[in-house]
Amino acid sequence: MSRPDTASPGVFNAQTHPPALLAPRRHTWTLFGIVAVLTILGALNDRHDLTAQQAPDAARMIKTDLFMIAVLWFWVLFVYKGMRERGRSIREFFGPAPSTPGRLLADAGCGVLAIALVYIGSLGIDQLVPERAGLSNNPILSATPDGLAASLVWIGLSLSAGICEEIVFRGYLQRQLATLTGKIGLAILIQAAVFAVGHAYEGPAAVLHIVLHGLVLGVLAYWRGNIRAGIVQHAGWDLLVGFGLL
Repeated sequence: MSRPDTASPGVFNAQTHPPALLAPRRHTWTLFGIVAVLTILGALNDRHDLTAQQAPDAARMIKTDLFMIAVLWFWVLFVYKGMRERGRSIREFFGPAPSTPGRLLADAGCGVLAIALVYIGSLGIDQLVPERAGLSNNPILSATPDGLAASLVWIGLSLSAGICEEIVFRGYLQRQLATLTGKIGLAILIQAAVFAVGHAYEGPAAVLHIVLHGLVLGVLAYWRGNIRAGIVQHAGWDLLVGFGLL
């Protein structure tokens, strides 16, 4: 397997000096504020448990998924604007362009291994904290896509989530926190917690699963020096779960 891109711009590790902040501190605090709002909305959603009998029809699911795609790319725009103030670029998070097919295969392979690791960890979480049978608070995963249009929109949402959330959480937030605290381990823990809180709309039972995802993806991004493998894991997981394959 090819070596990680440890020399990529903005990678914080023991062999390099901490990079400059990616964006002003107020930008990061604003991000935390947005996540806090999402937490409140998630708590309100938890009061209206969505049962299998109340699952939305295909048209409503498509509208919800399209709305979420727009929200995800708004997150990226938010990060882009904050980084532009410091003359930084989102391209940093992707590392140098893969020079060989082997590097691309390494990214894909690491992503697939991360899917397996998260799956095994999720089985353990389900044993410790089983979800309430028959109930789901997640308006996005309340039912599998039905029909070609819904399936295509779900694929678009899964790819958008994989790209956008890795940019925001493992690309921007993790590196920003590593620079602010000087501790990559703490940065990984905090971004995983914030990532989970940002998904509070899925309900309390899902938060532990999201923390696990955040931790695995955070370590993966640090080890690889970019977010490419994380995008493979994130988008692949969402696709498999959305189509009922996991």
